[in-house]
Amino acid sequence: MVKNVTSERQIVTDRRTTVLGVGNLLLRDEGVGIHLVQKLAEVLDRNDVDIIDGGTDPDMVTCIGEDVDKLIIVDAASAGDKPGTIYRFDIEDLKSGTPDALSLHQIGIVDSIKMMSLVGKQPKSVTVIGIEPDTIDFGLELSPELNRRLPKIVEVVLNEIEDQNISMEAAR
Repeated sequence: MVKNVTSERQIVTDRRTTVLGVGNLLLRDEGVGIHLVQKLAEVLDRNDVDIIDGGTDPDMVTCIGEDVDKLIIVDAASAGDKPGTIYRFDIEDLKSGTPDALSLHQIGIVDSIKMMSLVGKQPKSVTVIGIEPDTIDFGLELSPELNRRLPKIVEVVLNEIEDQNISMEAAR
C-alpha cells in the first residue's frame, strides 16, 4: 500500500526504511517518483519498509517516522543526460552542492533533513535516486523511455533497500 501524504499527513513509526516518491503525476515524467512508489508497492510487501507518495511538496518532518534508519527519496532529476539515466547520491552530496543532478522541484530536501534533525527525527542515512526525465508536459503517463526503464528503477530501489552496492548506469 502506498500512503499518500498529501491527503493523509500520517506518521509511520514502525518502519526502519522509508521510500518517498516525489513528483507531479500531471506532468508525465515529472511524476516518476510517484509512478515508482506505486509499482514498488505492487512488488514489495515487507513490514520494515514504508512506501510513501509524497506528491509535489512532501513535508518530511510530519510524514517520516522517528525510527527510520534509511530514507530513500525518488524524484525526477535533470542533469542533461539521456532520458532514463539513473543518478544516485547521498544527502552529504546535496549539502556540499556537488551533484549535477537536482530535483526538478527544488523542494528543499536538505532543509527538510535539517528540520528533521532539529526535531530528533533525522534518518541515519538518506539516499536520493534521481531519474533523468524525457517529457515534462501535461499528461498522466510516463514517456515511453521512462516507462521502459521503470522495472530497472524498481530494481535499483530494491537493491538500495537491501544495502547492496550497485553501479548506476546510463540509459542505453
